[in-house]
Amino acid sequence: MTTRKEVLEMLSAGEIDVDRAAEMLAQAHDPEPEPEPQPEPVRAEAPVETHDAPKARNGGRRWLHIHVSDMETGRSRVKVNVPLGLLQFGMKVGARFTDEVNQEMIDNLVQALHEQSLSGTLVEVEDADDNERVHIFVD
Repeated sequence: MTTRKEVLEMLSAGEIDVDRAAEMLAQAHDPEPEPEPQPEPVRAEAPVETHDAPKARNGGRRWLHIHVSDMETGRSRVKVNVPLGLLQFGMKVGARFTDEVNQEMIDNLVQALHEQSLSGTLVEVEDADDNERVHIFVD
């Protein structure tokens, strides 16, 4: 039995036509790929923390949550939870690709995050056309 690679090589060499290649591909057998060796897990003696990551009042990490839900059922459609430290990094990188966000805006937001003055609901939007509620909040 031929492998998919062999069938594609025959097709590219003009030895078989497209219809015959499709038939052969349907019957082709590829050998099982060898499993990749898994690295041993690394155990840290203490959690590694960056000094830039904002902390919640209780000492844990702070998060930006973006939740999209169905307005009728309340059922969740999308949930995105991003650590604020990663958000800061992403904003700094993203600012390099747009003129709409300048460094001063990023600095002000990062300062507000460090001072923990940003918390709770930031934005809540209801889209009646799509029957969706978007809730963005920080905790």
